[in-house]
This record gives sequence, C-alpha cells and structure tokens, in this order.
Amino acid sequence: GSESVAADLLQQVRWRDGVSCPRCRSDRTVRNGSYGHFQRYLCKDCDRTFNDKTGTIFAHSKIALRKWLFSIYAFLRFNTSLRQLQCEIDVTYKTIHRRVTRFTEALDEPSLDLRGPVEIDEFYVSASLKGRERDRWSRSRGLSRRGRGTYDQDKPPVFVLVDR
Repeated sequence: GSESVAADLLQQVRWRDGVSCPRCRSDRTVRNGSYGHFQRYLCKDCDRTFNDKTGTIFAHSKIALRKWLFSIYAFLRFNTSLRQLQCEIDVTYKTIHRRVTRFTEALDEPSLDLRGPVEIDEFYVSASLKGRERDRWSRSRGLSRRGRGTYDQDKPPVFVLVDR
C-alpha cells in the first residue's frame, strides 16, 4: 500500500495501549503536528517531541516504511533471501542486512517487566593472569591499566537485576 497506510498500521500497533513518551514513559502527551506521514507528539513532562517511528527499528531510516514492512513480511512469511529483498525494494545489500539484523535482534531481546522494589548490583570479572598454570605465563596481574579497566579489555561488568 501507500506510505500513509503503513504509517497508520505502525501507529495502531505501537500505541494500542495509548501513547507514551519513549524517553520518560509518561502518558501525558499531546499531538504536535506531523512529520511527513507520521504523527508527531509532545511530552508534557520532559518537553521532548517524538513521532511514531521514534525508538523503533524503523527510526532514522530514509527508506519508506512500506518497503520495510514488505521486506519483514516477505522475510518471515516466505523465507525470502536478503539478495532477493535487495532487488525487490531497491536498496543496497548492506542496508537490508543491517535492518534485518536489527529486526531479528529486537525479536530475541528479552523484555523486562519489573514492578515494585527492584535491586540492581554489578560486579567486575577480573581478566588477570594470576593463579594460572606455571608453565604458561607469570603470576603478574596482566591488566593493561589500573582501576576497573574497560569492558573491551580487562574487566567486563556483570549486572544483576532482582525483582522482589
């Protein structure tokens, strides 16, 4: 269909429980004009504007929403290859691969529905060489810098959430 039909479909699916701000989760929102085919909203609590695509996998895409909805439908329903989708919606392979990867990651992402008192704690897993077998490396710490280190290099953090 057209872009306005795709925008209406996204609006119905996304705001079925009512419009809420993607930044502060407030439901005190008002309509604030439009952005192309998409309704723009204003949050009364944080004074930020957002539209129907904000915070979704379709945000910041220059490709029409109707093409993305078609490609997701064809990918899931008919198991269409990315090369075929590239030809169908007339985009580069890199673009379609990146967007489909974002879509599949969004499907696998766990949803957190935490209510009431929630405890959060973190600890850092040491990536040192201390205590390893003697025939390998020395017992030096092996860290590249002092302190906690960084996620990529020395001590990755592990976060724990507990809903009581």
